[in-house]
Amino acid sequence: MVPGRSLGWQRWLGGFLILAVLGLSVALVIFVVKANSKACKDGLLAEEECHGVTRLLEVRLTQAWEGLLRNEVQAATCNETLVTLLASLEMEKAQSQEWLAKGKELRGEIEELKHKLQNASVEVERLRKGTETSSKKKEVASASSLKALSPLVVSVHLLLAFVALLA
Repeated sequence: MVPGRSLGWQRWLGGFLILAVLGLSVALVIFVVKANSKACKDGLLAEEECHGVTRLLEVRLTQAWEGLLRNEVQAATCNETLVTLLASLEMEKAQSQEWLAKGKELRGEIEELKHKLQNASVEVERLRKGTETSSKKKEVASASSLKALSPLVVSVHLLLAFVALLA
């Protein structure tokens, strides 16, 4: 190797390194200037504010989900209650229909009993008239037998009076 030539490439390498350091330094200065600029600071503030709003929105979203879950549970409970009430209503309707049928049946029985009572009343009236007629016939028979016995009764009375006088 030639002593003069080996220094050339090292110079080139050194020059290149100096240029690289200078380029990086300029880039670093530009970055620092831009990082400390008003627009960058405003951007950082906006980003922090955005993160705050995002956290607030996440909290509100969580609360909304919790409210939705509570409402779903409440809706399920309402649906169960509705099903229970509808079943109860159907049972009440069925029982009401049974009662109406029973009432109709009882009205029929009442009408039948009214007819029987009316027939019995007519029969009692007929029997009463028959009994009165029979009683009048007995009275008439009894009166006619008394008329037949009356001369006999008079003679017995006379005989008793005569015996009493003799005694």
